[in-house]
Amino acid sequence: MKHVVRSTANIAAAVTLIALVAASAASAEESGIASRTQLSLMGGVQALNQNDTAIPDNIVNIPAVASLTYRLTPVWALEGEFTWLIPLQQKVDLGTGQKQDLKTPNILAYQANVRADWPLATWTPYLTGGAGAVTFLSNTDSDRVPRLDESQTMFAINFGAGVTYPLASQWGLRADLRELVAFPSSDAAGLSANGNADPIWMERGTLGLAYRF
Repeated sequence: MKHVVRSTANIAAAVTLIALVAASAASAEESGIASRTQLSLMGGVQALNQNDTAIPDNIVNIPAVASLTYRLTPVWALEGEFTWLIPLQQKVDLGTGQKQDLKTPNILAYQANVRADWPLATWTPYLTGGAGAVTFLSNTDSDRVPRLDESQTMFAINFGAGVTYPLASQWGLRADLRELVAFPSSDAAGLSANGNADPIWMERGTLGLAYRF
């Protein structure tokens, strides 16, 4: 299962990279698109919840997001995205009436997406979705939940919406709301219980800058 997940993630990353490189070789003027490529850097808040086999509800992390977008047409674009979820220590309800200061391990997410824009006069809303993988990095510190002897990588999907607003020249403001769902295997150490593993749902809101070139 781990081999399949890693292969899927590698294939998704390779397809995105090939598509971006191949598309970059085309002339932007041929389709009337002034700037085909966009780099976005965003930060915000991300919640992990609805998981009874590994993670208590409502744990919050800080996402640092970098995405590279390549526009195929004025509406359609391909996007590769990398996210580092920075652990944030907080009081967590363990379900026994007691709370403890805990935080997750570092978490990495890498996704290949298709994005559909709706260009308006002064701003551009969009819908996006795709697939890739999520990796929970190993950490056995006493304040981590879950404690992992080794890193765990799993298949994941994402979907959401957002908006970009031009600021000046090639710069823009980008806001994004995203749902990320990771699917640990039923025998994933630290992420499963009694041969069962729940999907890990993660809601994310981010805000940042986008640069077109």
